[in-house]
Amino acid sequence: MGTPHLDDDAVFGKVLTGLNIGGMQNFTAWVHGDDAAERFGAEPVGLPAGAGYAAGNRLVDAYLAATDCTAAQALHAQSRDIIDTALRSLR
Repeated sequence: MGTPHLDDDAVFGKVLTGLNIGGMQNFTAWVHGDDAAERFGAEPVGLPAGAGYAAGNRLVDAYLAATDCTAAQALHAQSRDIIDTALRSLR
């Protein structure tokens, strides 16, 4: 679902601005995109379909590359560590 936006820096940057937004009422817009958000009565945030999946995939790939871990080895890593490590490696 997020594959079309995997290398889209604008989409990635926009998703990063919402990393600290919580609550299930915000999930659909930030993960599934505006069309789904509108369909379910949530506020759109300016993201295409699957944007959150694409950004998450990019963060995890960067984390795995930076740490030389497998996905199985990283299974219990803290999300904040994954995000911080990934972002440092992408700079």
